[in-house]
Amino acid sequence: MFLGGESVLEDVFIVYVSLCERVYCLCFFVRVYCLLFILVLSALNSTDMPAMIGVVFSSSFDLGVRLTGTKLGCGEGGCGACTVVLSKVSASVRDERGELVYSYEHKSVNACLTPIYSCVGQHVITIEGLGNARDGMHPVQMAIARAHGSQCGFCTPGFVMSMYALLLCSRSDDGVLNAHDIEEALSGNLCRCTGYRPILKGFVDAFVENKVYSQETIDGKFEKLKISDGTVPICSSTGQPCTNGCGSAEKNTNGVFDVDTTTTVTTSSGVKEPLFPIELKRIAAAQAAASASSETSSSSSLFFDGGNLDQDNINNDGIKWHKPTTLKELLDIRDSYPGEESKIVCGNTEIGVEIKFKKAKYPRRVHVSNIIKELSTIDINAKTGEATFGAAITLSDLEFACGKASSDDSQSLFCERFKAIQKQLKWFAGRQIRNVSTLGGNIVTGSPISDLNPVWLALDADFVVTSKKGGDRTVKARDFFVAYRKVDLREDEILREVKIKRLSTPSDDDYEFCHEYKQAHRREDDIAIVTCCARAIFTKNTSECKDFSIAYGGLSFKTIFCESIREQMIGKSWTKDTLDVLMSLVEKECFVPDAAPGGMAQYRTTLAKSFAFKFFLHCASNLKKHEWHDSNLYELQPEEESALSRNERSSVVHGAQYFTKKTSGEVVGQPLAHKSAHIQATGEAIYCDDAAKPEGCVHAALVLSKIAYGKIKSVDATRALNEVPGVLGYFSAKDIPANGTNIIGPIAHDEEVFATEYVTCVGTVIGVVVAETRAHALKAADMVDIEYEILEPILSIEDAIAKESYYTDEMIHMKNICGHSLNSGDVDSVFKNAKDDDNVKIITGSTRIGGQEHFYLEPNACVVEVTDNDEVLTISSTQTPMKHQAYIADCLGFSRNKVNCKAKRLGGGFGGKESRSGFMNVAVAVAAYQLRKPVSLVLDRDVDMQITGHRHPFRGDWKAAFDLTSKKIIALDVKLYNNAGNSLDLSASVLDRGLLHVDSAYNIPNLRAVGYCCKTNLPSNTAFRGFGGPQGIMIGEAVVDDVARSMNLAPDSVRENHLYNEGDTTHFGMKLIDCQVRPCWEELKNKSNATFNERRERVETFNKMNKYKKRGFAATPAKFGIAFTALFLNQAGALVNVYLDGTVGVSIGGVEMGQGLFTKIAQIAANKLGIHFDDVHVLETTTEKVPNASPTAASASSDMYGDATEDACEQINARLKPVREKMSKDASFKEVVNSAYYQRIDLSAHGWHITKNLNWDWSVGKGDPFNYYTYGAACAEVEIDCLTGDVNVLRADIVMDVGDSINPALDVGQVEGGFAQGLGWILTEELKYGDSKNGHAWIKDGVNFTRGPGTYKIPTANDVPEEFNVTLLHDSKNPRAVQSSKAVGEPPFLLGNSVYFAVKDAIYFARRELGSDTDEVFNLDLPCTPERVRIACGGAAAFGSRDYQTKITI
Repeated sequence: MFLGGESVLEDVFIVYVSLCERVYCLCFFVRVYCLLFILVLSALNSTDMPAMIGVVFSSSFDLGVRLTGTKLGCGEGGCGACTVVLSKVSASVRDERGELVYSYEHKSVNACLTPIYSCVGQHVITIEGLGNARDGMHPVQMAIARAHGSQCGFCTPGFVMSMYALLLCSRSDDGVLNAHDIEEALSGNLCRCTGYRPILKGFVDAFVENKVYSQETIDGKFEKLKISDGTVPICSSTGQPCTNGCGSAEKNTNGVFDVDTTTTVTTSSGVKEPLFPIELKRIAAAQAAASASSETSSSSSLFFDGGNLDQDNINNDGIKWHKPTTLKELLDIRDSYPGEESKIVCGNTEIGVEIKFKKAKYPRRVHVSNIIKELSTIDINAKTGEATFGAAITLSDLEFACGKASSDDSQSLFCERFKAIQKQLKWFAGRQIRNVSTLGGNIVTGSPISDLNPVWLALDADFVVTSKKGGDRTVKARDFFVAYRKVDLREDEILREVKIKRLSTPSDDDYEFCHEYKQAHRREDDIAIVTCCARAIFTKNTSECKDFSIAYGGLSFKTIFCESIREQMIGKSWTKDTLDVLMSLVEKECFVPDAAPGGMAQYRTTLAKSFAFKFFLHCASNLKKHEWHDSNLYELQPEEESALSRNERSSVVHGAQYFTKKTSGEVVGQPLAHKSAHIQATGEAIYCDDAAKPEGCVHAALVLSKIAYGKIKSVDATRALNEVPGVLGYFSAKDIPANGTNIIGPIAHDEEVFATEYVTCVGTVIGVVVAETRAHALKAADMVDIEYEILEPILSIEDAIAKESYYTDEMIHMKNICGHSLNSGDVDSVFKNAKDDDNVKIITGSTRIGGQEHFYLEPNACVVEVTDNDEVLTISSTQTPMKHQAYIADCLGFSRNKVNCKAKRLGGGFGGKESRSGFMNVAVAVAAYQLRKPVSLVLDRDVDMQITGHRHPFRGDWKAAFDLTSKKIIALDVKLYNNAGNSLDLSASVLDRGLLHVDSAYNIPNLRAVGYCCKTNLPSNTAFRGFGGPQGIMIGEAVVDDVARSMNLAPDSVRENHLYNEGDTTHFGMKLIDCQVRPCWEELKNKSNATFNERRERVETFNKMNKYKKRGFAATPAKFGIAFTALFLNQAGALVNVYLDGTVGVSIGGVEMGQGLFTKIAQIAANKLGIHFDDVHVLETTTEKVPNASPTAASASSDMYGDATEDACEQINARLKPVREKMSKDASFKEVVNSAYYQRIDLSAHGWHITKNLNWDWSVGKGDPFNYYTYGAACAEVEIDCLTGDVNVLRADIVMDVGDSINPALDVGQVEGGFAQGLGWILTEELKYGDSKNGHAWIKDGVNFTRGPGTYKIPTANDVPEEFNVTLLHDSKNPRAVQSSKAVGEPPFLLGNSVYFAVKDAIYFARRELGSDTDEVFNLDLPCTPERVRIACGGAAAFGSRDYQTKITI
């Protein structure tokens, strides 16, 4: 296949891809019949031709190129895992001598959205082009690895490439980096594990503090750079830190670099930059010469005709692509193919998402870039305010240009208009999206929630459109948007440029004020809820408004300009009466009805008023600054100035980490880097979908239910089988072998692999389609026709309670699984006696907690191969290989010894891959069995989030009795409900842990807790970090906080008054031994740099001085039980093999998913055997090495597998002891091992662990369900914007009891990452399911609206605390676990509660502004999104009641 057709390529279409130190070129020749190189050839498998770069890379492994570093995370440009760098060069004639000067442009892009055509003539750099762990790592890779910035590692290559792009840009611009530049560059990258601090710190230390990559360093002006607690010499040949062993860093006796205690990285040469292809420079020179002699473009246009469908309908799909290089060519194409016959594609950030998720069909696509001169104009006159912007400029170019214009002439009357554009773009998507999105594409899309379009309307901009036949036509921006995503463009027209006019009546006496506003669920990289831009013009020395403009997005089906408001504001003086008029006008014109799509009607109307209010104050402030002494001018009070500031942070996340470091020479206790940190930083780490596929591997796609509840009437796969090329079959329950089973389930067997009669949620698996390519499998799966009889679903806890839809033992045919309760003391007597006791007050309440998506960066994936003798090998992304083994064996009717399940590493799990990844693996196994071919399945992000379940939503209804004398809660009666979903899964156990933790860390003598698992028609909810503990604890904390507020007491003191003491007994009869909750609390409370009292005083002082910004402070403790509550799961095995070279291999049943399990196991083994850390290797997890392994969950894996490893090592030491005694004391481990070998001594041992001290029976409800508790405490300071609900976490301090830490660096990472995940649960992560009766009626029943990073918002680096301090409690021991350590995976999550109560504290301050003397208790559903915070605040510019209960999916 070659390029050809309507436009002839006279030269060569070249895309360069850097791979390590080699440069590969991918060439399309037209006139010479040359082979199409394999990378681009692989792209032809995509139905979205030309393929995205990400598809090229994901296919490359199968073709032997092994480009696996670029990850596919979401497919919509929202996570950054697929980030690569595009570089291009241009040349210009410098003087009359004809000498050329070259300029380079570098940008990070999302490979998942970047079409190959857009890369013409550019250098594509993937992470493989920077360095590798064997030959040498690039400074960017080393910086993140050294700083412990990589845990699961799936996101790490994306961060590295975003940082690398910034470094290239800073060198090209000869600029100096600061920390904010780095945070901004990483705005489009998500991390679910680390909490971002170590990532930012690693890059800031290397490239801001130490200037590793600056020009002055490369020029040799710095001899050494400080890294961590040592120094690293600069290599004279590269100008970078020496990594090739020629420096001064020496290894200590444990094989660890003393300089930073990182794992040894073998290198053979200095790191070199990827070579910029000389051919591209030659082309640039030729184009410059051609441009100098001609006004026409020197570049050749391109055309791809879609391939020959008759010859190859699998790799060709008929999609035609054009790439014009002149405006004439573009207009000719639009004239020939008007309207929907052709689609203009620029950055592909909108079209790509439409094609993937909305199944849009665009058979002819026209790629437009800034190579067309007429579309690439940037012309700004900062003195007059005039500007012209070409439609093909990128949003990054627009942002930088407007930023420069507003800073170059800060005294200009018009600087605010350009500053408004720049600031609005700062929060628009991530840097990768802004680098390719174009101004024209952003406008023409016509999005009703556009960030920029309100700016053009407010500035009364003109849009110049053009066509071949009609020429130029000017349309006012205010008239351009005519309907939902419909604009005033004729079928053959394109948008050419945007023009901003100067003032209509220029005068030295006219002053313009302009400001932009945006509110989203999350500040950074988020789609707006409401956007706004307002502009006002005043005449000097008067406050009379000469002109007024305000426009909004997010209030209607299109961007709206408020003409009636404009008319009535003109001529009015800027007074309090005018403000009242403005508020009334906005409420009337911007009212959002309750039934509006998108929901949040009250909030959106309130935001419209709040933005107008902020702008009014902004103008009043500016008028005051100009000292216009108009007696009528609104007098802005000092405390009102808080409404003026933008919601921007003063610093990037930073902080201190305090822990005890062991003496040199010890392996256990050292803050060693994650075992895989370096290969994760270089992109060499292999995940499930990266693994080389077996020969002949084909691809599967699931056929899923699209309704919440119904009876299957018919399933017809005819169209899928006959109309899609390459389809190999459709498989369902009828294809399960006769001796197999269609029934599965982790506890109760109440799930079907394939639905047979009923579907019970959106996403129920009905069948699986297999095809030669993944794209065709997905297409065919959509073409399976299913007819249903639709039944009424139950979707919420409220609905389940009303219909008494609960799981029971009878329903699941088991005993003592459901319906548990706990009871201590005599709750009923306390409440009965309280009626006659004035000293006891009764307080009631209800707490609603939403769910949370796991959002592991690596989607669920598996490969299944059925070989000879009916042996099965499956590689899967799972925390429970044994469960996959069991499911597949049972389904196919095989014995389990014939099924081997492997898991090398996971790109995050958090409980989501414990029980909900198994059903899809089994479905694929059925297809593999029937086809006798290896079958691969990788879920798209949106499908994964729809079908695999989440953290359980909870509701807690409670009643508490409070004794006024002791100031203690003396009785608590609580009912807990969780939304289990359409199968029981682990929901009963999750609810049980909620019951066990509802006391939080408080001693309440009389406590009754009863639990109900609600059976609904949502996808089955499942395990998530904390396993129900966080929900139970949050409800317990809400009780304490509400009681304190009701009694007008300080919540901190009430919490402290209730804390457990050593020897106390819990509500289920477990005695607390080595209770460290008070030591954690006291250390946190009395920190030398800020005690609770000091911080509380600072908060109160700030709040007195600021009316519209309020701060809050709160502290919460944590107590989390460690053990599986199912007794039989508390067992583990480890296989330790010693080899004759003195190295050791360890196999365990636990899975490495970023938590550092393998690193800790290696440390324990090295410590026990007395060998170097580097001499221990932990092998991938497989069921053939360690059988019957429990899930990697419950924070217990280090305890269990560490102890099992120690047991095996002790066995080996015992065998070696007689040999060692006969040898010299100086004999090495290798020598001892070889001597033992020749004496025929077994050098392999199987270790075993069972968790002791457990004694629990739910039928009794008393005993010891846990081995021990992990304790902690945290305090948080937040600042809220009372007018928008925006929350900024200023500071968090954590004290965590982790015992005697095996690896402090890993433990600190777990603390920070767990806290950040808890913070997301508290603030930003809201699930929205369609529920026509109780919830979001604008979404179809049972459909998850929030199933991707575009709609579901985990924290970014801009959301975690600005100051983030972690202390590991000193001198804490734990005799009940290996090496006296403690579990740390789940407990830190609980400490995010402190942020919730700090936000609530700030809201109480805001509500007091309304004149309330006491704190009237109010409900704040979790997550406390900006919507809920703003509505709860009430006050100025509010619409509706502050006690309105927002919609929530529970």
